[in-house]
Parts: sequence; structure tokens; C-alpha cells
Amino acid sequence: MKNRRDFLKKLGLLGLGTTLPSTFARSSHSSEVVEMERLASMIPDWVDKKIETAFSRYAAWKGTDDVIVFPVVSDIHAARPKWEEPANFNDTRWHILFAQRAAKRFQADFYADLGDIGFDRDLAWKPSRYDAAKERLASQVELFQGFAKTTPTFFCMGNHDSGRAYGNVFSELRLTAKEYGEMFNLLTPASANRVLGPNSDYGFFDVPGKRCRVFFLNTSDAHESGYSVEQLQFLADHLQVPEGYCVVVLQHICLHPKIGKWNPVREGISVRNGAWGVQILEAFVQGEKGSAKLDEKTTLAWDFTGNRNTRLAGIISGHSHFDQQAEVHGVNHIITQSYGTISKRDLPENALYRPFSRKEQMLLDMVVIRPSTGEMRFFRIGEGDTECDRTFAMMPKK
Repeated sequence: MKNRRDFLKKLGLLGLGTTLPSTFARSSHSSEVVEMERLASMIPDWVDKKIETAFSRYAAWKGTDDVIVFPVVSDIHAARPKWEEPANFNDTRWHILFAQRAAKRFQADFYADLGDIGFDRDLAWKPSRYDAAKERLASQVELFQGFAKTTPTFFCMGNHDSGRAYGNVFSELRLTAKEYGEMFNLLTPASANRVLGPNSDYGFFDVPGKRCRVFFLNTSDAHESGYSVEQLQFLADHLQVPEGYCVVVLQHICLHPKIGKWNPVREGISVRNGAWGVQILEAFVQGEKGSAKLDEKTTLAWDFTGNRNTRLAGIISGHSHFDQQAEVHGVNHIITQSYGTISKRDLPENALYRPFSRKEQMLLDMVVIRPSTGEMRFFRIGEGDTECDRTFAMMPKK
């Protein structure tokens, strides 16, 4: 915890030193709660209407069954360091508040950010200057600091979240996996039923009373796209779950060798060591054991022969900026469009992308797992509505 405080102090984030316009500025007597309430009071009416439309579908589908509920948000790429007045809903930080509002309405068990919060480039797509990147990080922390105290919130580091993407440095401010993990994943109190890796950039959460383990992984902890061996062993060890558990995996980059790629599509798993991640999850579904000697000194091992009545809901990713899914060997690979954008030229076949105006529309998937029927359903809030609802069977099927 001391390292986290030292790092935030270095960036000037300990006191959340964000400079806000007069409309949002805090007086010396204002609290963080009052600040967030003030912003929440400016959320337009159409947001609640979108949420209620999806909630009605959810309530009818759920019935009286016990479920696990959580929103997934990805690729916010929030480039504005300051709140504007009047409110500019093109600023995707507002859409984080929309998602948090939906989480409260659905009484979500937790909130998932799948990466690329965005501080590496400005509105002109130029490298961020240090002070601007610092302000944007401070604003992101402020958005979640109070919320994560009551709704466990987990962050999956994206390839843009280090300040570097695709081999080029875009920001004067850089974050290590440890700095990112401690900045965001420690916002959820230690009293929450979660276990973190050594850098807090990955871990798992056991949903209280619901026999569901949620992994939030970092697909950029070995190169800008890759798993470290340590993270894969963490996954393998903690997939040895109690009897009757279901599992869902959250991360930024999809592991499937064909889907999730922009044109021209180059087949193959783009995440370093990702093939081992897939093999571990497929072995979990089959209840198998195995090992892989990665080099003379490193062996990766897994053993799920002791698991009883366990199921995998799927792997949920962002990064690609479109909706797509595929099932291979019992593993559902699912991608959510969320707030990323893509051109027609870059959009691959069999992928669904829906452009929309952020000033008058939102795009959020509320994920619901219903263990009694072995189903996981995505309820689209906003753009696409019922056309973009999706249902997946948990594996193995019973």
C-alpha cells in the first residue's frame, strides 16, 4: 500500500488534484460523494430510459432464478483531461457514469472494465503530454474511487494503458503493470472477496454466495500483448475451484486465432503465450491435467481432475471495437464492441459494428449468468438494443 501511495503522490493523484470548471468545482467543504452526486444529477433522461428498457428484458428472462450480474465496459479511450461545461456527452467519462448507474439499477455483483481507459493520445491522436495524461488518470481514479467501495470493480489492463501501443510511445507518462494495478485494482477494498497477483494487475473474485469465480487478467504483462508465465500459472492454480462453481474470464485481447482481428486478418493467437492460456481453459472444461515445458527452467502445469460439477461461462474481451463470438472445444470466446471505433475498411467479415452518437446514445453490455439453466446472456443497453442481445451455453453442458 505504501508503494501505491508513493506512486500516486509522485503523479499528484493522492489528493485527486483534478482541476474542474466552476460548475463542477468542489468547495473546501465538498466531499467526493457530493462531487459525484453533482455529476450524476446532470445525466440526461435518455440514459435512464435505455437502462429501463434493458432491465425489463432482463427481469423477464431472469424470473426468480439466482443470477450473477455485471456490466462490461471497454475501450473508453477518454482523451479529455477536464470536464466541460455545458456537459459534453462525447466525453466517454460520462459513459462510465452511465455504466455505473446501470450497475446500481441491476444490483450488479461487480463492475468490469476490460481495458484501454485511454491516456496515451489526445483528441488530435497525438502523443499526450505528461501533465494532460496525469490529469486524465486523476479523473479516472476519481470516477471509481467512491463507486468501487460499494461495488467491487476490476480492471483488465489494455495495450494502451501503459502509454505505449503497437511499438510506439504515445505518452510522456508511462505506467508499469504494477503501477496500473495498484492505481485501479486497489480501489476495491481488501475486504472484498478477491485475490490479486503480485502486481495487482490480475486476480480473481469469488462472488459472495453465488459459487462463481471471476478472473480479471492482464493480456499486456509480457510485451504489449502477452501473458507472463507467472500469470498463467496463477490462472491454472486458481481454476481448481470448489464443487459446483462456474467460472468467467475477463481480459482485454481475445485469444481466438481467427476472430477479433482487423483487416487484413492474419490468423493466429496474437497474445504471447496465449496458446497456453487456451489450452489451460480447454483442459478446465474437460477436467484434464497436463503440463508444458516452456524452456529448460520453466514448466507450466495444471490439474483439474479434482474439480466436480464445474463449468466455464466464457472468456469476455474488448480491444477489437466490434461484437464477435466463437466457440471452440467448449470455450466461448466473446468480444464486446463497447466504446471503440473502427472504419469499414478495417472491419472483418462476420463482425458486427454499430456506429452511434455518444451525445444521444450509449453502448453497454450487462452480462447475466444463470447457473440453474447453464446460460450466460448479454443484454445490450443502448445502441443495438434487443438485436445485440446474445446468449451462450456454459461448458460443459449438463
